[in-house]
Amino acid sequence: MPGEDAPEHRHTQHAFRFVVEGSGVWTVVGGDPVPMNRGDFLPQAGWNWHAHHNATAEPMAWIDGLDIPFQYVTEAQFFEFGRDEITDAERITPERSRSERLWGHPGLRPLSAVPASPGSPLLSYKWEYTDAALRDQLLLEKEGFGGTVEPGHAAVRYSSPHDGSDVLPTLRAEFHRVARGAETAPVRETGSSVYQVFDGSGVVTVGEKSWTVGRGDLFVVPSWEPFSARSESGTTDSDSGALDLFRFSDAPVFEALKLARTQKDV
Repeated sequence: MPGEDAPEHRHTQHAFRFVVEGSGVWTVVGGDPVPMNRGDFLPQAGWNWHAHHNATAEPMAWIDGLDIPFQYVTEAQFFEFGRDEITDAERITPERSRSERLWGHPGLRPLSAVPASPGSPLLSYKWEYTDAALRDQLLLEKEGFGGTVEPGHAAVRYSSPHDGSDVLPTLRAEFHRVARGAETAPVRETGSSVYQVFDGSGVVTVGEKSWTVGRGDLFVVPSWEPFSARSESGTTDSDSGALDLFRFSDAPVFEALKLARTQKDV
């Protein structure tokens, strides 16, 4: 909310924030102020001190994703509060965080830095770059070149600029764009997924049930349930003219346990 602060804390759970509405909030991770705006994805590896502050007169809404169920079952979760307030030096509002200045240059890995903790050292994946990557995939397809997952379906995975791995040890995050009129082929995978309709509208089918979805909706895909999506978006209900879906899953856990399985010919 406007003017609100979230006190400094840390937890063993790996987490992320995906901003669905608003701008002008900063999260401070290990003393590094990171700006947050609609469409930005911010991974937060476990046991790092972090706090938030809203420097505007407007509210912000985001999705928090954590691996709490996994850590709860394994009895491995811990939590600590830190300082009651962050310092004035941390309560600043830079356009770029220190992590972005060091790690946010595509294809260029700094030789001076080695991440001190698991997960991505880049603390914010800005929407402008995600949007451009998806848009270019669909444009390349129209020009007769490859680049999309399937006709009308562009997708990217958020990855660590350090080694190309998932941004968090236990969570995978992706963004999918389905062009108007396109429909993804049914696929099923081990592991569970959560989807957020970032923009646009369409019909999603999970198992034998179908739902009409629109901007702001959330839905889940349980393990090994067939899933497909059809875009009915247009310029009136989508900035991109497509069905935009943010997805996160527990796929890294299943891969580490050698239990990952995908079936595309459902």
